[in-house]
Amino acid sequence: MRLDVSKLKSNGDSEEFEFCENWEKIEFRGDNLFFVEPVSFYGVATKKGNVIEVSGNIKTKLKTSCYRCAEDTFVDVDVPFYEEYSNNAEIKDDEVIQFENDVIEFDENVIATIVLYLPMKYLCREDCKGLCPICGTNLNFGSCSCERDEIDPRLSILKTLKNMLDTDEKKEV
Repeated sequence: MRLDVSKLKSNGDSEEFEFCENWEKIEFRGDNLFFVEPVSFYGVATKKGNVIEVSGNIKTKLKTSCYRCAEDTFVDVDVPFYEEYSNNAEIKDDEVIQFENDVIEFDENVIATIVLYLPMKYLCREDCKGLCPICGTNLNFGSCSCERDEIDPRLSILKTLKNMLDTDEKKEV
């Protein structure tokens, strides 16, 4: 995604643009996220002094695995985009991205914007029940017959004491 901004000569000049590209995948936090729809980027570039402000919107759809059940899950991306660019080397602002030859390359900033808005965990649905930790059955599709005695480990000593008391009572009888 490259935008030629050579037409933006005067303060206040602006240009609308639109990109639509097919991307394969990105890796983020050890997860592979596959693009199942093209990345659409609509925006406006406006010259303001020595800076070109770019604002717009990014849309796409990603496929990855659910964190709880490992089934395919889809993440709809519809996020705002805003960055400031300059080809003036004298501007030393960390918030302004430098570019050369009147062409702004957006790919890295579009990816950064997408991952900024991704959820912390990808879920197939909010109430995903996940997998049984014993047999691996997907609990969204049915139950299993595994015995789960879920006790907070901090309180497990109480169960041990209860079992000891129960054993002592049986000996007395």
